[in-house]
This record gives sequence, C-alpha cells and structure tokens, in this order.
Amino acid sequence: MKEDPLQLDTRRRIFDLIENSPGVHFREVSRRLDIPMGVVEYHINYMLKRDMIVARMEGRYKRYYTEGKIGSKEKRVLAFLRKDVPRAIIVFLMLNPGARHRDLKAELGISGSTLSFHLKKMMKKEVLNEEDDSGTKKFYVVDPDTVSKTLIIYKKSFMDDLVDSFTDTWMDMEF
Repeated sequence: MKEDPLQLDTRRRIFDLIENSPGVHFREVSRRLDIPMGVVEYHINYMLKRDMIVARMEGRYKRYYTEGKIGSKEKRVLAFLRKDVPRAIIVFLMLNPGARHRDLKAELGISGSTLSFHLKKMMKKEVLNEEDDSGTKKFYVVDPDTVSKTLIIYKKSFMDDLVDSFTDTWMDMEF
C-alpha cells in the first residue's frame, strides 16, 4: 500500500497554506504557520521532489504553488499581489483605469521614484501597461479579468482591508 505523502500534520499544514495562498514564499510559510525554518525546508523539499508543489523565482523570492492548480498568468499576477505597494497600485488601477502617475502617487502616498520603480517592474512583466494620451501617460491593468478573479479567489490569503474593499466593490459592479 502506498503511503500518503500528506499524512504528517506539519506537511499537510504547509501544503494547505501553499494551496490556499499560492505564491507564498519560504519565510512567509514559516511565519504564518509558526514552524521553524528547518522543518519548513525539509517538508518543502520533500513536496518539490514528488512534484506536489512547484517553486518559481519572482525577484528575490522563491514562491510556491501547488502543481497544476494555477496558470502562468495568475502566478505572474500573484507575485505582485503578494507585495503591499504593487498590490495597492494594481487595486487602485482596477478601480481607476487610466490613472496618471501623479494620481497614483497622491492616492498611495509614496515617492515618485518608488512608484516609478514598481510601475516599470509590472510593465516589464506585462501586468500593467501605459498609454500616452496627448503627452500624459496613463496606466492600466493588462488583464483585469485575471486580476479580479485572482483577488476574489484568494481574498482570504491577503489579509488586507484594501483587497476586501476591492472585492466587495468589484462583486457589486459585476453582478
């Protein structure tokens, strides 16, 4: 009889967190579950070797996903949604498509250089795009359907009032 790879409670908890919060990174798994990093590393390596989960480098972080459960578009979006400033930019643009740099800067209360840094990264990964409207650059989410579905499906994993507010507003607009 074949052994269930998720029979161990610790491994099951790690797998469930990755499944319910795709795109979590190593330290976040350890922190959220209050499990020592060495134990997390052992179980993640076990699941990687058995193709139960996959790892993907996103910037400085290795992010984890359950195998075959989420597509590449969603992974690309989730990599940014897992970070506070990019998530705030994306949510603002979902509700205010065509916002200008100064609109974003004023709304988010961040420096222009910080905002530009994040915008460039998200445009490079094709999460956002910019359009020139008579000399004024306006920003848009490339695939609002994927972003909205991802935010709604994984709402609980963000633990963010901004996401809660967005999903409530979006659901009201859609239905």
